Amino acid sequence: MIGIIPVNNGDPLAAIQDFLKRLLESGAVEALYVPLQVAGGTVAPALVSDASRLSQANPLAPLMPINGARAVSAITGKKPTARLGVVLRSCEIRALYELVKLQQASLEGVTVIGLDCPGTYELPDFNALGRKNGSMLIEYLAAARGGRTPTFEGISLRPACQMCVLPTPEHVDIAIHLFGVDVQKGIPVVLDEALAERLSLAPATTEQVSGHQEVVERLVAGRTQERQKTLSDIRSHLASNGSIAGLFTECIRCHNCMTVCPICYCKTCLFRTAAFDHPPEHYLLAAHQKGAVRMMGDTLLFHMTRLNHMSASCVSCGMCTSACPVEIPVGAIFSAIGEQVDQAFNYVPGRDLLEPLPLVTFQANEWTEIGEAR
Repeated sequence: MIGIIPVNNGDPLAAIQDFLKRLLESGAVEALYVPLQVAGGTVAPALVSDASRLSQANPLAPLMPINGARAVSAITGKKPTARLGVVLRSCEIRALYELVKLQQASLEGVTVIGLDCPGTYELPDFNALGRKNGSMLIEYLAAARGGRTPTFEGISLRPACQMCVLPTPEHVDIAIHLFGVDVQKGIPVVLDEALAERLSLAPATTEQVSGHQEVVERLVAGRTQERQKTLSDIRSHLASNGSIAGLFTECIRCHNCMTVCPICYCKTCLFRTAAFDHPPEHYLLAAHQKGAVRMMGDTLLFHMTRLNHMSASCVSCGMCTSACPVEIPVGAIFSAIGEQVDQAFNYVPGRDLLEPLPLVTFQANEWTEIGEAR
């Protein structure tokens, strides 16, 4: 059913906080994974078991310090030890579902709470905006109501958010609507009828939910154009003389993109070993043989290995781009290649837990379908 979270005094954040407190106090969950407001005004992911601490919760803040799927994987492992509620954005949910399929997380006893996501800012931009604009949240939610991409003082959303075409949570236990909604009058929430009764939520009126789908479609249409343009530019570069090597020319081998990626879960990674710490004579010999040799020479191998491992599971969260100190559009590159892989297998990463991973599913005619000879 679609219930309504009541909003008092025009404060949607307080209403969300109260809703989460009721979830915890009712015993529906024993702990909640949710962003908390911390000293300095920024937000940080936390696991909360004390309902009084939820007065600091701020899942509406347009900031994603990490892809929360990584944290939920750490909390649940292969079998959670408590009834957990996890408050996540769409890309975090899709990454979590991929990790469940890859047996790196569990949803047993987990209540997935998804929110419509208008987009997020880079951390320095978010902190700067918070200091300058005390009403940022109100303006941000007003943009969500109208299906606009929020922009403050020339500061734009993270690149991945500007081209996100899946901004609403799907296949979740609780879905909180923000798009097309006047959140100062009430916040629609889709949830099980028994849970709605347990939390004493009244049904939403038709007027309170009528604009949601139209706004989502309008927002997605605009972002689809941005996505097509961005990925088309990447593919043009891939087809040029520079090829994929040219896209990673500036890579400094910091491995930040791997560290923040929710899908890179290997406990033992070749690139975190001494495998590429060659003796000095190795480099000198290579230089003599080729005339010149790039330092550090394994950067392309690193990115190609990551692509090989997770191209079919990339959810385009863009955390890799945000973490890159030399501003390589890693996320767009992976999305451009991953999208072609997904089209070949008719698969959308993380869309549905019931969709099997393409690389572990055999079909007798799959090679002929993608162009291989019989």
